[in-house]
Amino acid sequence: MIKLFKGLKRPGQLTLLTLVSLVVASFVGYLALPAIAQAAPASGGQCARNDVQCVINIGNQLITARLNALNTLSSRVTQQQQAGHITADAASALQADIATNQNGLKSLQSKLDAETSAQAARQDVRNIFWQFRIYAVVLPRDYQQLHFDIEQKLASRMEAAKAAIEKAIAAAPASKQAQLQSLYNDFKAQLATAEAQFDTVQSTLPTLTPENYNQDHAAYASNLAKVRSAEKTAHTALHQAASDLHQIAQLLKN
Repeated sequence: MIKLFKGLKRPGQLTLLTLVSLVVASFVGYLALPAIAQAAPASGGQCARNDVQCVINIGNQLITARLNALNTLSSRVTQQQQAGHITADAASALQADIATNQNGLKSLQSKLDAETSAQAARQDVRNIFWQFRIYAVVLPRDYQQLHFDIEQKLASRMEAAKAAIEKAIAAAPASKQAQLQSLYNDFKAQLATAEAQFDTVQSTLPTLTPENYNQDHAAYASNLAKVRSAEKTAHTALHQAASDLHQIAQLLKN
């Protein structure tokens, strides 16, 4: 795509080239993220009724798997921040949630390792699921949040570029004005569509908690579906806005 814009000289075109490059990078960053659905690993087998150490060992395996998955998410957040795809504030909020869950799991692991009865150890293992819901809630929600943060950063860049786009279109030959304006109008409409979905995502994501999952799973599932639908609409609109921008830059080059 960068080669396509080689030789642009008109006012505002270099700004467009930079924006298009950022748009492409943001979508690459978005698509590089793993699928939101996270499958929990197998529990590792059954234990005899009073085999405390067996229960502890299985619990430790379950906790380690979840800590590793959270570490992977943390690395993804860092990568996206360093690439400029999300803001420092967005990264900080996600890392704080990751750390809260990691610390909670480690505390539970310490308690589990000190248990002397199989019954108490089994309750601790149950709490790995009931209290934390790492695979059912935390990872899907936080990856969804990361996707959303990328979309917001991309939309803000597009919004900030409107003046430069308008300036470049105004300086274009009269023969191209109508086509450029049509593409720009669609660009603005698509951006507005995406931004209209952001309120739904932002207000609904905080409801996706382990407590809500446990207490009213139907409502939780409904809210999760609402978030995913809104984000899918936003992503599609941003993709079309990027296509409009790409076509505008092509017309300005030729």
